[in-house]
Amino acid sequence: MTDDKVGRTRRGGASKAHSSARRQAAVNVDKIPSRAKGKAVSTTTDEPRLEDAESQEENEDVEENFSEEGEEEGEEGVDEEAEEADEEAGKEGDDDGEEEVDEEADQEGEDEGVEEVDDETEEEMEEEEESEQPPPEPKKPRKKVTRVTQGRNPPRVKPPPVTCYDGGPSDLSLLPGFGKHVVVPLWKGELQSRYLRVMNNGKKINKFKICPKEYSWFWNVVNASGLETLRRTSYNHTDWGLLTAFAERWHPETGTFHLPIGEMTITLDDVSSLLHIPITGKMLDHNGMSCTKEDGEEMCVEYLNFPINKCKKEFKKMKGAHIGFKTLKDLYIDNLRDALKAERLKKPAEDVEFLRECTIRCYLLYLIGEPFSPTKVCINTWNWGASGLAYLYNYLDAASRPRCGNHGGYNCLFQAGIMAHFKTFSGRFVDPKYIHDNPYAARFLPLKGPKFPGEHRSALDTMRMDEVVFCPYEEHRQTRPFQDSSWYTGWIMCGSAIINPHLPERVLRQFGHVQSIPRHPDVSAKAGMNRFTIADAFASYLTANYVTEEMRGPKVVRAFDTVPGYIPWLYRVSHPKILPPVEADPPTHANLEEDNVSGECDVSEVTKKVRADLRKALDGQLNLADALVVIEKAYTDLEPVDAYLVRRKRKRDSGEGTKKRKKKKKTTTEDAGTSSL
Repeated sequence: MTDDKVGRTRRGGASKAHSSARRQAAVNVDKIPSRAKGKAVSTTTDEPRLEDAESQEENEDVEENFSEEGEEEGEEGVDEEAEEADEEAGKEGDDDGEEEVDEEADQEGEDEGVEEVDDETEEEMEEEEESEQPPPEPKKPRKKVTRVTQGRNPPRVKPPPVTCYDGGPSDLSLLPGFGKHVVVPLWKGELQSRYLRVMNNGKKINKFKICPKEYSWFWNVVNASGLETLRRTSYNHTDWGLLTAFAERWHPETGTFHLPIGEMTITLDDVSSLLHIPITGKMLDHNGMSCTKEDGEEMCVEYLNFPINKCKKEFKKMKGAHIGFKTLKDLYIDNLRDALKAERLKKPAEDVEFLRECTIRCYLLYLIGEPFSPTKVCINTWNWGASGLAYLYNYLDAASRPRCGNHGGYNCLFQAGIMAHFKTFSGRFVDPKYIHDNPYAARFLPLKGPKFPGEHRSALDTMRMDEVVFCPYEEHRQTRPFQDSSWYTGWIMCGSAIINPHLPERVLRQFGHVQSIPRHPDVSAKAGMNRFTIADAFASYLTANYVTEEMRGPKVVRAFDTVPGYIPWLYRVSHPKILPPVEADPPTHANLEEDNVSGECDVSEVTKKVRADLRKALDGQLNLADALVVIEKAYTDLEPVDAYLVRRKRKRDSGEGTKKRKKKKKTTTEDAGTSSL
């Protein structure tokens, strides 16, 4: 026999014998005994058959044409013997081999007259097969394929953490997230054409047709809500460029604007004076800021008398549970007309009262854009000032990021706060008919300014102390007295989704006190508070969460007074200027202490006072501690003189004084020539 491979089919898969001995045994055996002990097989002869060409051809045909189901008995025996050889040799054992032949195979063996084979015969046959099987050939060693190894890319080296930025801050303890602020790309010369699209509905509110004054059922509730004054503080225009320039200086960590002259912000006192809305009571503590369409439809039907089919169309148009101002105005008009008609037709009091409440809700919702309780008792207890201020703070947080393109919130309050504290910014008219009975914001009539903030950016970088009014409401106190809740320090909220810090200790000059270096915001506004604990903290502002007398410090002599070192500290922890200096400009930090003094300084008076204090101290008996106090006081008193002389020298070196003198001389000559004629 040759060493050709013998193919066989078993259960649909082709298998192969692995040795010539197996093939020899498979071909020479007429009837292969059953693998199960004690089964009948046909008798076989020990003499080998003739290995002529014919028998070889027959055997090869048999080997190549084994049937799948074992149609012939000889072929079934060959298949079973090959399987037994595979298992004994351990080369290619078949896990799926059956352990015993089924009853049908046994019956077939009995029908053909097979004989019983004892255990000894099977063992002898197995030993003969093992003895005839040649030893397996040793495996050739696998040739190693030499490949050109490609080095893996080394892991990316993380950039070192940024600890300082050009132009400040050099200390990131106060503003750890400064790297994501819009000032960073602005300082690099990027985003120069960036501006915010400021949302303002003031013109719509001013054109709103209000209910006549004789309807007391309407105005009694509106006046009790504390929101009636919003109708008089809405502006037709807002200055996009100005609001963008200020929003770029807002820092969410502190809740303040960082300017070259220090920190400033819109406080609860500003809200009370500018808008005349309440800043005491319970802040809005609703859960979340949105609702599903189904819930919105139920609320609109129940509280606004909005038909369900029209409500669904409006939600589909607005792509959410929202109502447009035009639709809200139409609802107000329809409910007012139905209420008057029901009253005229003397319908049930419940129906009339329902229509009246829907009318009032539509009007107040048009003013503030937030849901509220409908009854007079409840709406008079809400802290609209704190919630509205938190709402504005939330939009300022988003506007301080580079990717922001729109600015929402109550921007009339934002614009009014800037106009009240900064005299030279924003084009505006002052209403000559203004009286202090109206909110302070009604005093101004702003003009529409350019949308690009380029000019305002440079103007804010070069601003001076005399351009700022820290306490603009002194004449307005007789109408709107200062309220102690303005000293509250901690979190303010507009629902559980909008929570922001209110830190008046960072803007003490706006309250008439010398500005000191404030505490860290994490100390003033503690972390881990929710809407319930925030409400409790605000309720106890008179005893726990407020700026104490010790923290307020002394009253200011000049409105811009600060403690020594405040301005250098600000430039170390913040970025008060957002544009890099031009080559012709003096260094950035040259005007730090200079900005802390006024334009004029009586050098003679200051030096006389310092000398008198020193002589008085020297005449007495001083110990080391007292001497240090005297020296420190003299040093502080001489700081304005030093800054004043530096400014005078810079002005003299730049030639500004010479130009003025020449111009004045030329004018005098022209006047003399005219008079001689």
